[in-house]
Amino acid sequence: MGVSTLADPRRAAMQAAEEALAGAGRCDAAILWTGPADAESVPDLLAAAVDVLGSEVVVGATAHGILTREREHVGERAVAVLAASGLEAQPFLLADVAGAEAAAGEEIAARLGGAAREQDLVVLFPDPRTLDPEALLGELGRRLAPARIVGAGSADPLSGAPLQWCGREVASGAVAGIVLRTASPARIGITQACRPATPLLTVTRCLGHWVLELDGRPALEVFREVARGPLARDLRRAAAFLLVALPIDPLSEVLAPGTYLVRHVIGFEEKTNAFAIPEAPRVGQRFALAQREPEAAREDLKAMLAGLAGGSPALGLYLDCCARAMPFFGVPDLEAAYLARAFEGVPIGGILGSCEIGPIGGMPRLLTYTGVLALLDA
Repeated sequence: MGVSTLADPRRAAMQAAEEALAGAGRCDAAILWTGPADAESVPDLLAAAVDVLGSEVVVGATAHGILTREREHVGERAVAVLAASGLEAQPFLLADVAGAEAAAGEEIAARLGGAAREQDLVVLFPDPRTLDPEALLGELGRRLAPARIVGAGSADPLSGAPLQWCGREVASGAVAGIVLRTASPARIGITQACRPATPLLTVTRCLGHWVLELDGRPALEVFREVARGPLARDLRRAAAFLLVALPIDPLSEVLAPGTYLVRHVIGFEEKTNAFAIPEAPRVGQRFALAQREPEAAREDLKAMLAGLAGGSPALGLYLDCCARAMPFFGVPDLEAAYLARAFEGVPIGGILGSCEIGPIGGMPRLLTYTGVLALLDA
């Protein structure tokens, strides 16, 4: 793992690549990330890293922030390179994916070079502004099972135009990624930043994306009751902290960690006492309201790391949400420090992205407020 915060993008890329190459010995595959950056500088820094690494098998994307070793570089310029040797890897960059998610799924499946195996790890960096990630993941879930699929949404909070790359080619509105064919399945852990604040509630009236009633009560009235205090009066602010937890199994009676998806409330209508969610509800559907809570998230992170203890990890990818890290936990470098202690000496790197991808319920899912850790054993 190599990282640099030098002001000059090209020199930063060279320094990060040299450090990563020194640890790996040689580069058979690499992932390069950069935090907020001028778009004009990316081709130059990418070319510099490729030259140092001596390999065109380099993929990556811009991000809100970068996580390396015991540091989280949030809102600052940084370049990170995770290089590996002894891996069979197939990189890709697919442009103009919007509306062609099925074709993209077919193209990525072809990169496996044969039938998908449990030992295959597919890492994705999509631009979620321009394509339908859930449509792409649905297609990949059908075509690539039992391969493992993880990823993070590309982002750039400065320019608003995230970039993705493969080798020396740079694009926007694309999906970059790499297929890693390994000897043993990746070990994957998922940690969520939200905990259910209510039991499962039943939708008793709805219209389109609007939830009108929950358990026979006006839906917005239930939302305000759970939000409480100042948040109940400021619905826009409340929407950042109180979300909807959708169980993967519609027959679930309890929402255990890792069994539900978290989605934002996307609108409020006070006249009808309703709120809207991204996925159109149906009468009889059940979901809970969930709170973003730093202490619960910290405990969930510790439990996830404990569950992955053991083995002999050679490297790790941590694909995290831009709404976690320092702004959420109130402590700098908290997640990076937990990772460093749990897997001492293991090169682990990743990004703070605009969304996350990881397996829940046996299928790759679009996630939010989540950290996804993938470990490759030696």
